Amino acid sequence: MKALRWLILVVAGVMLVVSYNSCKKGPEDPFFSIFSRKHRVVGDWKVTEYKVDFVDSLRKVLLAEAILGACGQQIDSVIWTYDYEFSFSKEGSFSGKTTVYMDTTIDIINNTAACPDVHLRDSISASVALNWNFTGNIGDYKNKEQLIIYDPETKETTIYDIVGLHEKEMKLKREEIDPITNVQHVWEYTFTKI
Repeated sequence: MKALRWLILVVAGVMLVVSYNSCKKGPEDPFFSIFSRKHRVVGDWKVTEYKVDFVDSLRKVLLAEAILGACGQQIDSVIWTYDYEFSFSKEGSFSGKTTVYMDTTIDIINNTAACPDVHLRDSISASVALNWNFTGNIGDYKNKEQLIIYDPETKETTIYDIVGLHEKEMKLKREEIDPITNVQHVWEYTFTKI
């Protein structure tokens, strides 16, 4: 009788471990989560890391050069910093806000009262309101292994692979081959819940 109980306990334990492991879909997903994938996606997110073709794309130095200006030698620089915030609702709506901060600096080497350093900051924002959902068992992908964002009016869609989905962090990846140049591009995002 004790052997039968022991066998039932071992079989139940193995089934429990196998079922928990089947919850893991993305390569960086937690081994086990008490929250559903939808619950983990829903909420407000800020992009903390963004790479395009493996290059950091949250901050871009567009210009950094030394020139001879009206006040003598100066270093001009233009830096754009991107701020992305996204919101996923449990009903399937998606909103995104992008803010670009444009910083221009003119650093005069020999400052005088008539020739001070100059720093200008400007910004521009854009917002979108779309829909989101998971994909389900398409090709080699498991159910809810990809996230789709789509515009119901234009029917334009973007599909992201869910690399890792935790309660406070989400990693998405998108790959696309440019139809004109035939070059593959990779976009990688790391989100932190706000």
